[in-house]
Amino acid sequence: MGGLPGTQQPAGDQATAKKPVGRPQGEPSTIVNVRLPLTLVAELDRYLDRLEGQTGLKANRGMITRRALALFLASHAAEDGRGSEG
Repeated sequence: MGGLPGTQQPAGDQATAKKPVGRPQGEPSTIVNVRLPLTLVAELDRYLDRLEGQTGLKANRGMITRRALALFLASHAAEDGRGSEG
């Protein structure tokens, strides 16, 4: 009833837990598409594998990229602040 043709809806007892969809909670955000060379993506994936092995925690490309960009911008803001004082 009301579903796509050929699809079955699982019974209430058989339904699996679904991840929430939509934007993550927290600070408002948007999606930014960036084209990266395959060599850089491969290096990022190797780093993620090493990080998971060292910490036992799962991370993904988006998490690491957001953190790296935030640190990059913070370090440049700090450099700009030091440079203007002298």
